[in-house]
Amino acid sequence: MDGGSKSVNKSLRRQLSGWIAIVTIVSGIAAGACSFFLAFREAQELQDDQLQQVALLVGRSGKAVEPWGGVSRTNSDKDPEARIIILPLGGAALTGRNAQRAVLPAIPANLPEGFQTINAQGGTWRLFVRAIASGEKIAVGQLTTVRNEIARDSGLRTLIPVLLLVPFLIILIVWVVRRSLAPVSELSQLLDQRGDTNLARLPESGVPEEIGPFVTSINGLMRRLAEALEQQRRFIADAAHELRSPLTALTLQAENLEQDVSPQEKSVRLQQLKQGLTRTCSLLDQLLSLARQQSSIVPSVELRLDLIVRQVLEDLMPMAAAKGIDLGCERLDEIILNAPVDGLAVLVRNAVDNALRYTPAGGTVDMELYSEDKRIVFQVTDTGPGIPVDEEERVFEPFYRIMGTDETGSGLGLPIVRSIADRLGGTVTLSNRKHGHGAIFRFVC
Repeated sequence: MDGGSKSVNKSLRRQLSGWIAIVTIVSGIAAGACSFFLAFREAQELQDDQLQQVALLVGRSGKAVEPWGGVSRTNSDKDPEARIIILPLGGAALTGRNAQRAVLPAIPANLPEGFQTINAQGGTWRLFVRAIASGEKIAVGQLTTVRNEIARDSGLRTLIPVLLLVPFLIILIVWVVRRSLAPVSELSQLLDQRGDTNLARLPESGVPEEIGPFVTSINGLMRRLAEALEQQRRFIADAAHELRSPLTALTLQAENLEQDVSPQEKSVRLQQLKQGLTRTCSLLDQLLSLARQQSSIVPSVELRLDLIVRQVLEDLMPMAAAKGIDLGCERLDEIILNAPVDGLAVLVRNAVDNALRYTPAGGTVDMELYSEDKRIVFQVTDTGPGIPVDEEERVFEPFYRIMGTDETGSGLGLPIVRSIADRLGGTVTLSNRKHGHGAIFRFVC
């Protein structure tokens, strides 16, 4: 693994932490802005309530209203602008001692009752106008700049805790994400520490629910890989056994040629040696063909499968004639598909060759090629001895041959066919005929 999984995990942590942090920051800003706005509005409403309460208290006194400006009885010199004014409507501007050195506006007499905002004496004022028992109207007001400053300070006091909370949440998020993804890092380290031949299952206990299917898939992959490696080991052992027997026989035949025998006997032994070499070369060709079909990537081209079947029929006709077998094609539809040319030719040839080998003299081998439910079907039916029911799958294993037959072969023809079918995304089956003796080979793609 070379630490590659660790980089993936770090990247995943950074992505999760980054995105959650961004969401947190955006949410914090939105929440802070909303909090600031609500606090600002609430402070403004509170100050309006104060103006309204002052006007109500002045009206209940029943006394004549004198213009006044101040902040209760506190020393207004500390903040001369932070004061509330009380003026009768239509009066002159209030200045001098009564105004505590503040210039107060003249209030127009035609202002309606309720809250009003006016511009006067170079400033904006927020007023509450109310009629009192004496029949006159009074205005209780305050500078809007003072009101806004108070409301802004109140809003900031609610905003600051939210802004201070955001960095803490980001740190907490990073810690939580790191802890949550710790099992992934542990599994990665466990895989990195394993050797190339260690294909044991990963532990599924204690794994988060979201990672469980991923670990299960890895374990499934490990199992399939172990089966593939075991199959390869069996294949190598079987190949070595299959090659050792003919090579041993060839060695003995070569040694026999060194003996002082008659020319006629030497010719017989030489012919046996040639036949052995031919069988060995055929076995090697089959091995190379199987390896090529399992590992190589051949580009697909558009071709006519019916023409390939026709060519194979012509090529194998002499073999069928030599055994007295009726080789024919009951149905041959025009089929066009995209596939490797060599792979399909080998598939068709091996399927028909296998049927011819196990069909006795005087038998019949029929081929069919047609389209069914938008799928291509190639079928070979023979009148041979058939196959045992419990060996219908084993015949596709390398070097496996049905016992009790006199036919010799490498046992690689059908495995090559299945390998080609798997690469084409199709399926192959070999089963007995329902009526009569013989077997049916069927390729569906």
